[in-house]
Amino acid sequence: MYVICCRWASYWERHANYIRQYTIRGGEDYTLSRLLYSFCTVAVSTFILISGYFGINFNWRKILKIWFSVLFFSWVIVIYKIIGQNDIKGCLPYFLPIISNEFWFISCYFILCGLSPLLNKLVDSLSKRQLKQLVLLNCVVFYGWATFNYIFNFRQFVPDFGGGIINFAILYLIGRYIKLYGLVNRSSFFWTCAFIGNTFLMVLLELLYSYILHFGFTSFENINSVFVVANAIFLFLAFKNLHFHSRYINYLAVYCLAVYIIHFNDVGMPFLTDFFGLKNLHGISILWSVLFIPPIVYLVCVIIEFIRRTLCGRIENYILDAIAQRWKLN
Repeated sequence: MYVICCRWASYWERHANYIRQYTIRGGEDYTLSRLLYSFCTVAVSTFILISGYFGINFNWRKILKIWFSVLFFSWVIVIYKIIGQNDIKGCLPYFLPIISNEFWFISCYFILCGLSPLLNKLVDSLSKRQLKQLVLLNCVVFYGWATFNYIFNFRQFVPDFGGGIINFAILYLIGRYIKLYGLVNRSSFFWTCAFIGNTFLMVLLELLYSYILHFGFTSFENINSVFVVANAIFLFLAFKNLHFHSRYINYLAVYCLAVYIIHFNDVGMPFLTDFFGLKNLHGISILWSVLFIPPIVYLVCVIIEFIRRTLCGRIENYILDAIAQRWKLN
């Protein structure tokens, strides 16, 4: 269930961000969209925390199946851009979407999967104290330092704003630490309040800084800021203490990466923006759209991916079996 919430939050994040782009800075709509976006910007970080908590067991078949999905929808985009938009240059990154980093999250996640055996061995070889020191040191260097530089507009030590393998590896280690040793034992209500309080603090500081600087300051929303990392941990711990099991939810969670691939591109998001009229939303309609549109988009994307798997599943399995036989893989 938490995986699906992260995927919905990921769309809520982009949904609120699109709305924010079309609102007037300083107005009520802008403030509301900023607040909604800040609540949802933890999606990527929490997804990697989940991966670290449960651990990634490297499986080349699963990775290639994700790769097949990426290629299928990327090449559909290529065809659309060539025929529908006559955009030859714009379609080039989609020929090799992983290498071109067109789907940056998938590219980083593939690298994380490749590094996971080494990260797991590293965790197993360290004592609790050593792992804690390693995690804290990395948090200070890559999150504390980044946030400090955001405040003073200094050049970033790692200029990827958290969207790179370094951040993914640190979050994975944090997830492993929580799994092995846990953190402070508090209720889900406590961690939820911490998440909400930290989010309001982040937004208030950004609005105050925006007023002082006379332009929209949004750097605290980057996924390598201490606010976002802390919120990801707070939200994860809040969900971790809940006990909820549903085979339907688990089934839908399997499609989470496909949902990201289908809608998070420069064809899908503009289409959804126009289809749902995101540019024309105001007031309470912004809130309702953020609450109800993402579940609809998720379910539609699940249906699309289900159809693709039904049509291409046998071909993909044939290719995977041929690779396994040729290279003697399990």
